[in-house]
Amino acid sequence: MQSEEGTEWLLELLTDVQLQQYFLRIRDELNVTRLSHFDYVKNEDLEKIGMGRPGQRRLWEAVKRRRALYKRKSWMSKGHKIPFPW
Repeated sequence: MQSEEGTEWLLELLTDVQLQQYFLRIRDELNVTRLSHFDYVKNEDLEKIGMGRPGQRRLWEAVKRRRALYKRKSWMSKGHKIPFPW
């Protein structure tokens, strides 16, 4: 699912929602190196690394948007043709 190398995508995602200060904790303490790893992260885990509820909500929304983006790219890369209405 994750096509980018390393964890630059994670830093970019966190920066987009102004949570870049949690980059090292999410990467090292929660071991998140791929988007799919967020499937195993719970709000309690985020609380343990010091992230408040508003930050958690912003993070989950950003993860949701990123997943939708990759699903769309994945679907388009499989060669599916978009049907035309005529």
